[in-house]
Amino acid sequence: MLSVPTNYRPVKLQVYDHDTFSADDMMGEAEIVIQPLITSAMSYGNPQMFGDMQIGKWLKSNDNALIEDSIVNIVDGRVKQEVSLQLQNVESGEIYVELEWLPLDQ
Repeated sequence: MLSVPTNYRPVKLQVYDHDTFSADDMMGEAEIVIQPLITSAMSYGNPQMFGDMQIGKWLKSNDNALIEDSIVNIVDGRVKQEVSLQLQNVESGEIYVELEWLPLDQ
């Protein structure tokens, strides 16, 4: 769980492997733009008032590492977004992340 400041920026991830007897190795990096999730969640207010539906989208482009468009949905009264990213600064690798918006009152 992360607190989102008023002047938020992309979430930067660094992915490492886990080695028991040596230092962990960096496997790549990724940036998740959280603006579509925040904008969509705040636009709809209380998601429990709505049925399951798409409320936003982060589009794949040459400027990001998305593998495919990332959809923001209301699912079971919660705002969720699944993100598939190509890891950067590494030969190959992908990361799959599910984000969920939790308002302060929860």
